[in-house]
Amino acid sequence: MSSPLATPPGAVRVIICDFNPLLGSVTSLLRMSGYCVFQAYDGEAAAELCRELPDIGLLVVDTKGTGMYTPALVRTARKIHPGLPVLHIGKSTIPGMPPGVPTLEESFTADQLLSAVGALVPG
Repeated sequence: MSSPLATPPGAVRVIICDFNPLLGSVTSLLRMSGYCVFQAYDGEAAAELCRELPDIGLLVVDTKGTGMYTPALVRTARKIHPGLPVLHIGKSTIPGMPPGVPTLEESFTADQLLSAVGALVPG
């Protein structure tokens, strides 16, 4: 029996932290595109996944619903995984966000999401 944290060979591990219906859509699209996606419904769960999972390839965060200040989550994740790529989904950029975190503005298409993820995750 495989571990619930197992990743298929060659699949990039992605953690998505969001609480709204967008989470399901983004998760489904990325899974269909070959990514190994782990869902976190708040910032604490996302930070815990970062601590438990090796080789995280991407963290996707939303402006709202992290349960903690989103830039703090990004800093925490990057302490655990230095240089971790992060994609922010929201209506605008967040003050205090660490450098190098692009914002994919809502409402985006599937192609825009996949392009943004592809730009951050080595292929």
